[in-house]
Amino acid sequence: MAIKRVRLADLRTGMYVHDLNCGWLDHGFFRQRFLLRHDGQIQKMKDQGLHEIYIDTSRGADVEGAPTQEEIETELARELRESAAGGMALTPGRVSQREESAEARRILGEAGDVIEDLLMDARLGKQVDFARARPLVKEINASVLRNPGALLSLTRIKAADTYTFQHSVSLCALLVAFTHAVGMDAATVEEAGLGGLLHDLGKSKVPNEILNKPGKLTEDEFTIMKSHVAHSGLLLEGMSGISQMVIQIAGEHHEKVGGGGYPRGLAGDQISQIGRMAAIVDVYDALTSDRIYHKGEEPSEVLKRLLEWSGGHLDGELVQLFIRTLGIYPVGSLVRLSSERLAVVVEQGEDLLRPTVRVVYDIRRKVWPHPRDLDLAKSHDQIVDYQEPGDWGVEAGAYL
Repeated sequence: MAIKRVRLADLRTGMYVHDLNCGWLDHGFFRQRFLLRHDGQIQKMKDQGLHEIYIDTSRGADVEGAPTQEEIETELARELRESAAGGMALTPGRVSQREESAEARRILGEAGDVIEDLLMDARLGKQVDFARARPLVKEINASVLRNPGALLSLTRIKAADTYTFQHSVSLCALLVAFTHAVGMDAATVEEAGLGGLLHDLGKSKVPNEILNKPGKLTEDEFTIMKSHVAHSGLLLEGMSGISQMVIQIAGEHHEKVGGGGYPRGLAGDQISQIGRMAAIVDVYDALTSDRIYHKGEEPSEVLKRLLEWSGGHLDGELVQLFIRTLGIYPVGSLVRLSSERLAVVVEQGEDLLRPTVRVVYDIRRKVWPHPRDLDLAKSHDQIVDYQEPGDWGVEAGAYL
């Protein structure tokens, strides 16, 4: 008996759903785990654009030949390492992560305050002065060009009560980096960043008790939450000077390349390139962020999920490029070295398997040495795997 991944076409009543295999806020089921009692449950999964789920064969019917979770994880780990073959998609920073860190913190804090004001104005029915956001997008762009890792590593840090604002800032920063990796020109990069900042403007029309609910949404609440996309479109289309790209980001970041997304159920090339990119960064940021009811996953683990969801939910080629934008061990990741030491990734290099790390703990000796940097491209030491910081009592961000 095992946990197995099965296609929806192979689902039958009597099987026990272990994991719906999608983003935590990307389905209308109140529970993740349940027994399939009628065909209506299966149809609901199809209607919501799910393609493959995990079943627990110890609690329900089996599917012969379906891969086990262990087999899937082994394959995804291999695919993630293979993604490194193309090298870093971004030009290395002109300054060090340490030099850029303080400025990156200032920019993110200021951007969070501005987007909070804009969302509040929208909630109160006031005119939204989006022009206030443009200078911040320029600053975010400049910081990414100086050192991408400094700002991107900070996007995971979010307070529960300000998540909506900080998520918008994170999407801006991630889209700026991603569009640079794609090769877009400076003006287009800044429009993408503005789209990231304003993509959830419609959440200003969602009741706070739903927006900040400390638990899973009911089906009715989920329907109301999904309405934020339409609200965003109405707000943005009513503003002068808003580009089509900004509207596409707001309107398409919940669409799925395999169909079944919302609000329009677009598929494949019906979704703009920037819409497909926004979907990737939206999922990545949501899954790596801590919420009251959702513990953020480690970046490398989420990158594997993006690979798994390629084709059904996300654009596979763009996922590969996004991985090369961040690195398979993004800055701020805690990793275990072959020398039995723990280290925090602080800089990416040309070889994504050999970033520069800051050694923080000696596992064999059980001591915390004075942190020192180690360029793995110039060392025989190498990364064995990423680690969960909580398992070691390490606050990885404190070492950046």
